[in-house]
Amino acid sequence: MIGTLRKASAAVALSVMLLITHSAAHAAPSCEWPDESALQAILPVATDHGSHASGVVVAPNRVLTAAHALNGGQQYFVRIDGGFRKARLVMKNLAHDLAVLEVNTDAIKPLPISVVEPSASQTVWAVGFPRAQGKTTSSGVFQKNRQGALHTSAPIDSGQSGGGLLSCERGHYELLGMLRGYGAYLSGNRYVKLQNHSVAVAATTIHRFVSATQ
Repeated sequence: MIGTLRKASAAVALSVMLLITHSAAHAAPSCEWPDESALQAILPVATDHGSHASGVVVAPNRVLTAAHALNGGQQYFVRIDGGFRKARLVMKNLAHDLAVLEVNTDAIKPLPISVVEPSASQTVWAVGFPRAQGKTTSSGVFQKNRQGALHTSAPIDSGQSGGGLLSCERGHYELLGMLRGYGAYLSGNRYVKLQNHSVAVAATTIHRFVSATQ
């Protein structure tokens, strides 16, 4: 009888262990910080005019960037695999500050464009190349949508225009917006940068623009 009870207890313990292991294996992926599979879609952009910005691969051989970053340029370049490749301007919309460049993006996986409206205090990540330096990711929260402009507390700097404002759902990162600029206030005759304020073009606007280029 004792031997039977011991076997039964061992069987129960094994079942619990298998249940825990199964639950852990099927737990929802975390959204702690964008991984390389999402970050690889954010690339440096440059022009022959000396401008430096950022861009996002939104479709095969298509890089979304900020239209204002291309102003004055006649030739455009995207850095891929350590070298700049010449790109062709497909379409530009100054009103929404959006532009799409065509360039060979190799096997870089495009970043999906979100179809979900951001919620109050939702965590976001701003990714780009400040001042033509290395890729930088900062975090913040969504604050408000002002006529298609997403305001967040994720800090950015010059050169990150055209980069990605990312959101995450169950471990899957999406493009919530395209970084357009940082907040500033007028002090005397000059603007002073706000440390924790960035503005991005909303994904709904990006959807319409990118669809028109395909």
